[in-house]
Amino acid sequence: MPRRPGTPSAVRKAGKHAQHSLTREDREKITKRLQTIAHLFDDAVTLPGTKISLGWDAVLGLIPIVGDASTTAVSAYFLWEAYRLGASRWTLTKMVGNVLLDFVIGIVPLVGDLLDVTFRANRRNMKLLEKELQKQQKRD
Repeated sequence: MPRRPGTPSAVRKAGKHAQHSLTREDREKITKRLQTIAHLFDDAVTLPGTKISLGWDAVLGLIPIVGDASTTAVSAYFLWEAYRLGASRWTLTKMVGNVLLDFVIGIVPLVGDLLDVTFRANRRNMKLLEKELQKQQKRD
């Protein structure tokens, strides 16, 4: 079993290895999985008679603190996969900002629930990641 990296430089080296070891097929699978997560958590169901769509983020956000923490954990997984796909630091920073904003405002009763319906951090992060991946493909 490999050792866990103990220093920041070892962590960066391990992360770079994880990025470079992905095949094209792996990248496509990860991207598809992240698209599914973004859809399920932000706009899986449309309310009948309206154009308003909800996902698990809005539903779980109704549970004080625990719901927002659980959706933030899913968003953290999303960020990890974006890192593995080779997203730039700037893109990752914007993605973290979206997740933090969703969490911080999400813990406020009522206002946070409305934000979960309108802000859609996972969908925003997916758009940022797709833009980044398109830039990478043009460079390659």
